[in-house]
Amino acid sequence: MLRLTIETGQEVHTADARPLGRVLDLALRIDAAHPMVDMLAVGTRRITRLVAWHDVASFEHTVVHLRPGAAPVAVPRGAVPLADDQLLLVRDVLDTQIVDVAGRRVQRVGDVLLARTADGHLEAVAVDVGVAPVLRRLGLRTRADRMREQAVDWRDLHLTSARGHAIQLSGTSAAVHRLDERELAHLIALLSTGHAAEVIATVPPARAAAALDASHPEVGARVALALSDRTAARVLEELPHEARHRFHGLRHDRAVRRRFERGRGWRRFLPPPRDRGLTP
Repeated sequence: MLRLTIETGQEVHTADARPLGRVLDLALRIDAAHPMVDMLAVGTRRITRLVAWHDVASFEHTVVHLRPGAAPVAVPRGAVPLADDQLLLVRDVLDTQIVDVAGRRVQRVGDVLLARTADGHLEAVAVDVGVAPVLRRLGLRTRADRMREQAVDWRDLHLTSARGHAIQLSGTSAAVHRLDERELAHLIALLSTGHAAEVIATVPPARAAAALDASHPEVGARVALALSDRTAARVLEELPHEARHRFHGLRHDRAVRRRFERGRGWRRFLPPPRDRGLTP
């Protein structure tokens, strides 16, 4: 198993042994339960170059060697162009918050765990949310090595970074698309108002309505207020009559909307476990 924080920073050499820079970041496409790395961002103080994974001859702990004929593409430093389904592991995942969908809790990513595949690729298999990665990055490697790894499988996490969240909602392999209405209710209780509304807007209206109905009233109300008029109309139409009437009233109450606009955050209100069958 490889660790992102250890694999970034090593030198990258061309096929004729000329130094190109150091690995700054790894890009992957969110198109599978365990997505594959498909590009390296290699940099010096002045320039960043992008290297496609098929141009990598060997990826080792100390140095990365490129294949003959590799064609790195120079880009402005800090402005890496990405495809719609790509993200950068250091920028968009490392040190960001995630929701562990299986464990139903919010955690912070200390490291990303990578594995080599049989055909020589790297795949993201999990993130480490324990204390060990933090100690390792502080130089306390001996102490860190004595601690247990706390891994969350990549397929069970929902990213809250702006790009990661958006890509996971638009794809089909992310955990959010496998959740039933009760699990969705728990997820939106852990997300910010804006992110929760985006999740509700992404899933089919009937499932979104069921998730709102299963949510704590405070959470459901705030998410309903954050929905666009078009999305709200589709989702609220699927609610039972009494709940639909209540949410419609909230959305048309000017005083309620003014209070909502002043502060979109909420305390964490989880769905009632006794009534909804969930354990906080």
